[in-house]
Amino acid sequence: MNDTNQPNADVLIKEITGEWGTVGGLPPRVEELVNQTSRLQGEVRELRRAAVAVPQPRQAQRRAQVTEGLARRMAAAVIVLCEKDGCLESLASAPHQRDALSAFAREELGLGTRAALTTANVPLPSVYGSELRELVSDYGVVRARMARYPIGMGTAKPARMGTRPVFGSIAMSGAFAEKSPTLTFASLESHKLGGIVRLPREIDEQSIVSMGEFLARYGAVEFARSEDEWGFLADGTATYDNVSGIVKIATDNNYSVVLGAGELAPSDVLLEDFRALRTKVNKAALSGRRSGYYMDTTWESRLRAFNTAGDPFAFVRLPNGEATLDGYPIVWTDVLTPYSTTDSPSTSLAVFGALGYWWFGEHGYPRVDTSEHVYFVNDQVGVRFIEEIDFDYGAIDAAAVLLTAAA
Repeated sequence: MNDTNQPNADVLIKEITGEWGTVGGLPPRVEELVNQTSRLQGEVRELRRAAVAVPQPRQAQRRAQVTEGLARRMAAAVIVLCEKDGCLESLASAPHQRDALSAFAREELGLGTRAALTTANVPLPSVYGSELRELVSDYGVVRARMARYPIGMGTAKPARMGTRPVFGSIAMSGAFAEKSPTLTFASLESHKLGGIVRLPREIDEQSIVSMGEFLARYGAVEFARSEDEWGFLADGTATYDNVSGIVKIATDNNYSVVLGAGELAPSDVLLEDFRALRTKVNKAALSGRRSGYYMDTTWESRLRAFNTAGDPFAFVRLPNGEATLDGYPIVWTDVLTPYSTTDSPSTSLAVFGALGYWWFGEHGYPRVDTSEHVYFVNDQVGVRFIEEIDFDYGAIDAAAVLLTAAA
């Protein structure tokens, strides 16, 4: 007896035949999927290479710290330049180490083949150049405190303050009197500043990132020290490429306090001398948030002696390392005269003022270049750091200097 629930044989044959027709179309569909997958894989590779070549947004940087991205980029730049000149052995003596260095540099800089390596491929990217510049600000004073101004082609001419207009009362329906401020121009042009750092060949025993961090930190510290020296002590002579700094401008224009006759040693200074220094600057410098004293760190012992029973808080040392004198912040810099009991006539002991009224001119970013030839006999690599900067005042009465007496 036939089961009425069983499908008819003719119907089953038709269904199976239809499915076979579908199966027959699978090979071209599978081939199409394979082609699409290959194209997607190629696009992913290109995207990865582009992602490596494009600088990634920097993470928050702690003070006086080098981010991993900057360290890796600087290390890769040194490796590629050495490889281009055929002297990679100066960084790594073992063949497998040289291959590892080359692979790291190509991956970090987004370079596809070794034949494409040229100096145009490996400049310090602007995003990391600015990071190196910020690292200099962590170590230095003038870069962090002065008003930055970009130097383009030739000489830049930022404004310099002169006579300020004074507002007054105006009667109802009265005519407005014209108030014309006096403005002149400062002058900023590029002056090269930098030096060469020796890099031993034995650096191949260290990690790649450590080498880059060493270069960035060393260059930043030296840039900061030189910038502070020029910003404060440049005396307008050929030693400083005819640039004049804060002490020179203040001394030449009578914005200075000189100790009494015979007071030749830094130990002769009194609290009243520091207070008199504040009378030499414009009142705008007294009320500004960035006003303060600038002096060497060795002065702390002398400043503590200014505290008395009647004035116990003349000098205050805060738990975080900061300090104040009469409520004004003290910014420590190691380019001014340190405290001592030895006679040192006509030397700058301290500066008071608002450095925000001084221009810090800069052309581009700090540059890094390398060469294996300069220290060939020492088996070392030379890494050259260069920046182009200048200083000029925006307000001549923004800062004053405390000096020992002349001999």
